[in-house]
Amino acid sequence: MKRLLTLSVALVALIDGRVVPKSSWPDLSAIHLDSSNITNASDPNAIIAVAADLWQEAIERGAKLMTGMKSDDATAATLFGFPTDTTESPFDGSLVEELREWGYNDNTPAMQTLHDKECNMASASGHMLSKTFADLGMGTASKGTGGPNECFQIEHYSGPAITKKKDGTLPEKREQYYSTCGTTYRATGAEYTLGVNPAGGALFALNRVSSPKAARKLWRRRPETAELPQLRSASDIAWAAWNRAVSATPGARIDNVKYFMNMMVLNKETNQHIRRALKTLEPPLDGVPGWPGAEFSMESEEGKAFLGSPVGRWAGYLLLQHKRQLGGDKWIEKVRVFRSEKEGSWPYLLFYVAGPEESGDEKTKKFRARL
Repeated sequence: MKRLLTLSVALVALIDGRVVPKSSWPDLSAIHLDSSNITNASDPNAIIAVAADLWQEAIERGAKLMTGMKSDDATAATLFGFPTDTTESPFDGSLVEELREWGYNDNTPAMQTLHDKECNMASASGHMLSKTFADLGMGTASKGTGGPNECFQIEHYSGPAITKKKDGTLPEKREQYYSTCGTTYRATGAEYTLGVNPAGGALFALNRVSSPKAARKLWRRRPETAELPQLRSASDIAWAAWNRAVSATPGARIDNVKYFMNMMVLNKETNQHIRRALKTLEPPLDGVPGWPGAEFSMESEEGKAFLGSPVGRWAGYLLLQHKRQLGGDKWIEKVRVFRSEKEGSWPYLLFYVAGPEESGDEKTKKFRARL
């Protein structure tokens, strides 16, 4: 009861599924960083210095996530400076009502039809990952064509909570507002395109533009944290997609998370990390190899840097903040960097999940016994 009361109080002032004004609570929505200072700097020495700093920061973030994923919940909460004795996200389940409340346009039938083709993992016009999926034991077809891969599109604009004009139509994106929890917020323009293969235990990040990044572009200024939706972390939104796909798939288990895949990595900082990591191999590689690619353990600096990169952190936080639902501690074991079978492919990152090998019920019993 005491723990429930503490959590209830903490939920009063949530931000990003986290509590304010506790500034030490990590902002998990910052999935993509602005790396223009790297690519546009005119001083070569400054470029090298900034790149080195980002590399080291990514290693440190990855190492911290690894420690948190392998630690018990209370220890992880202390490590990350969470204001309660748990890292568990207050946003759980399908989040249908919560996403509506916070201004999202959430995977409507029209959006499902439009984005279904992005979950065809063997398309000549798309990903061309037949070899990868065959080795992972997963089918490549999209849900719309009878396959196992379901796409979810969630956008922070034009949702049902947006205030309409007097004529009943929606304002243009830049002028959209909604009200919740006694406060009026502005649509940020954030977008999340996610894929799930529930039977195969895989989550795919196809496209993500975070609320801070999208708002900065749409509003033409840097947003204040308090202006952003409280529900905005990529890990929370991915967890909602995972819950929906699992619940709709006979035999699928919520704890059966095996893989996180970042598709066609465009992020500048992460691509710098990829190039640097490939140079450490023997022999060094000048480009990203095809499947099975290059493998890096989480014991290595390179592996930690990928986990702590702008596109990798969502995977770590999803495991960190759902220990109870996953039946205990799960963590990232290794990562593969590879390109698809398509000519000129952008890099892909595949994170492998490790953890207890017992059945879901046994893991849950053991985890609850520790609480």
